[in-house]
Amino acid sequence: MTTPANIYRIPPPQAPQEDPLNLRSLPLVDPPEDGWPAVEAALIQQKQRRSRIRTAGFALAATVVLALAAGLYLRPAGEPAASGAPELADRTAPQQEPGPGDTLDSLIAISQQLEGRVRLYRSEVGGMPSNDLVYQVELEDLIAQVDGELMMNPDSVGLWNQRVVLLTDLSRLYENRLRRDYRQMASL
Repeated sequence: MTTPANIYRIPPPQAPQEDPLNLRSLPLVDPPEDGWPAVEAALIQQKQRRSRIRTAGFALAATVVLALAAGLYLRPAGEPAASGAPELADRTAPQQEPGPGDTLDSLIAISQQLEGRVRLYRSEVGGMPSNDLVYQVELEDLIAQVDGELMMNPDSVGLWNQRVVLLTDLSRLYENRLRRDYRQMASL
């Protein structure tokens, strides 16, 4: 007997059971072991490495700050502080050039004056361009060589004269850098 309910009950269409890749024929395999312990170990190792790098960076920054503070605040007795420094016009006054008639005492006095001036300039000059820095290092190396020779022969007028010339060049290098810095600041 056909009832209205049977008339409207249409069976759902059957989709053909296809397996084009033949996946049903593959053997069942258990999943691999849990990989989380290896991932966790790698994350912990990475965190420890970052922590060591961060600690080293802080230590390096603290060292730089201490070195700068020591250079600024631990001055030898008698050396002027940066705030009490003479004006630029006083510092760039014409320097005494070494001459052939200079005595040993006058060359030593000029050398001491130039050394004090270089110390003062060094505390005021910030960064230098690389070409000036290379020239500065070369001059300081030459001064160190002359100082080594002066330790063996302290009464050599020629060596003292050479030291004064090198210190004059180094002083002028710093003066030129200060002038450039001043011009840059004045142009702002």
